[in-house]
Amino acid sequence: MSSETEPLPSPPRRPPLSAGFAAVIVFKYLKAAAFILVGIVVLRIARLPSHSEPMELARLLQIRPERESVQRLSVFLAQVTPGQVEALGAASILIGLVFVGEGTFLALRFWWATYFTVFLTALGIPVEVREIAKWPTRLRLYVLLAINLAILVYVWMRRNEFRQNRAADASPPTSES
Repeated sequence: MSSETEPLPSPPRRPPLSAGFAAVIVFKYLKAAAFILVGIVVLRIARLPSHSEPMELARLLQIRPERESVQRLSVFLAQVTPGQVEALGAASILIGLVFVGEGTFLALRFWWATYFTVFLTALGIPVEVREIAKWPTRLRLYVLLAINLAILVYVWMRRNEFRQNRAADASPPTSES
């Protein structure tokens, strides 16, 4: 019996992650964190007694209850049911988890992750354009649209980057005698 064993084949090497993809991944994780945080806050608000939301929100976020954002949220909450608020919170958390998946798939360099990112980013563009149409003076909306368009173009232009070495990785090793 031979004590020599053949070495295990090494796992296929992943292509290096470019700085652009690293930035996209960080942005996706930041969006995920924001959506999940909003979802948690909204679910917390859904469990508050009716009409106490503005004061509780202000206390939770440590902001003044007179702020416009608190007042707008109060008006919105007066128009919806607690079930609708819970659904909104759950949807926000779900969207955050999708962003976590998107960033993770890119970080793992799955060959299809770029197509997934292109598809999901393209889905969000019409929503952002509609938001700009509703509030054309909000600079933040233009910045987010520009970032997402840049991501869409960047990932589309480099959509096959993670496939470059697939053929080389799949070929059987050659034996040199």
